[in-house]
Amino acid sequence: MDYQRILPFPDPDTFHFPELRALAAVWQDKKVQLEDDGAYKEFIKKLQREWAIETGIIERLYTWDRGVTEVLIEQGIESSIISHRGGLTQKDAEHIQALINDHLGIVEGLFGYIKGEEPLTEYFIRGLQAQFTVHQDHIDAVTESGDPVRVKLLKGEYKTLPNNPRRQDGVMHSYCPPELTRDEMESLVRLYREAESKYSPEVKSAWLHHRFTQIHPFQDGNGRVARALASLVFLRDGLFPIVVRDSDRHEYIDALETADAGHLLPLVSFFARRQKDSILKALGLEQQVQQSKYADQIISSALEILKSKFTKEKQKVSVVFEHADKLFAMVEFKLKSLATTLDAQLALLTLPHKQKYQARTNAADNQSQQRHYFQKQMVEIANHFDYFANFDKYRSWIRITLMTDHEFDYVVTIHGYGSGDSGILAASAFTYLKVPREEGGTETINCHPAATDLFQFNYVESYDSTQQRFTEWLDSSLAIALAEWKRSL
Repeated sequence: MDYQRILPFPDPDTFHFPELRALAAVWQDKKVQLEDDGAYKEFIKKLQREWAIETGIIERLYTWDRGVTEVLIEQGIESSIISHRGGLTQKDAEHIQALINDHLGIVEGLFGYIKGEEPLTEYFIRGLQAQFTVHQDHIDAVTESGDPVRVKLLKGEYKTLPNNPRRQDGVMHSYCPPELTRDEMESLVRLYREAESKYSPEVKSAWLHHRFTQIHPFQDGNGRVARALASLVFLRDGLFPIVVRDSDRHEYIDALETADAGHLLPLVSFFARRQKDSILKALGLEQQVQQSKYADQIISSALEILKSKFTKEKQKVSVVFEHADKLFAMVEFKLKSLATTLDAQLALLTLPHKQKYQARTNAADNQSQQRHYFQKQMVEIANHFDYFANFDKYRSWIRITLMTDHEFDYVVTIHGYGSGDSGILAASAFTYLKVPREEGGTETINCHPAATDLFQFNYVESYDSTQQRFTEWLDSSLAIALAEWKRSL
């Protein structure tokens, strides 16, 4: 496949991620309270360590299981930990420590670079590659005849020889030819700077990452530089560096290859989801820190100021509960309509001497005495999606029961996301079977998530936007649930 010159940005209206925009706005509301706090600084330090470690693992500069990474994130980048936990010699561990520290210095530098508000330049990009490769002197390459060779690594300079990889299927993937590299890099920087104010950060980040990767301007370090540039875009918007974990490898590479074919959406979506995860973690931290800040204010006798601030914040945040009530009514209406249709059809299929086949619904809104039902299942689903289900301020559920030879239930729940009153709620869905016990009564078995992801919404996003996203999520969830019911028959 011949090299294709990089394309400009797509139409600004092509991509819409209202959930990320809303979460980013929530974070901008909260971050001022956190920036000087020790807990937030520790959060950023650990995020930087994770970025530094994972960007090398993706490139296969080193590899180990996730447990080693988690220890290094918590305790710091130490060669003794790398050697002991990773099963490496001390010499190899020290070399890897040096590589990771190079990466760490870069991501720390990105945080500082954005404060100067300097425009993106070729000079800066070449400097990134030189920093990434401080402790790399050579790279392994293959000649045109297929012979392996070791080549001296150029640092901070564009490539002078082709660096086209051969895929497993034998097809050669063509990056930018050396003689066009400088022209393409000039175009990359110019196109980015012209469009910088017109696009959301996830689109700018994905475009810059992919187009840079298409050029592949350096002998080595291109992937790491691309992820640094992608992170820089988000940092400029007051958000977080993009961490691409080893577990993301297949989705990440598939998204890049899809972008090669002219479709940038999967990469934009991937970056949006990774950024959303970081914002949610930071908002969870905000809840912990805010409690101690309130205590400090109380101790300093600023009770009236605190009360006023608290009241205004509550009024702003409480709109999310109004949205939740509307979503609850929407689900209840949809499941009641489905139950009415199915109940008539199932009744016709009931065999003689069998209990009548039927479909029915019931529900509990946030004011109901039955709102506490299904707590065990809600917690199981929350654990599956790795978040804390908060039942303090809001909890509701809607259930449809399909009764044939056994009872099959599909439940949609709405509840708080994370600790405290953050103004973020979640909707989850699950299915289960109810079967008789030998000693009498029934028990639930085979509880499964009935959605591929969690649905989150907050007080910043408009209800129209939330409803549109929720409609798509609910339709997908219901299809999963009905497929599971079919399998259970």
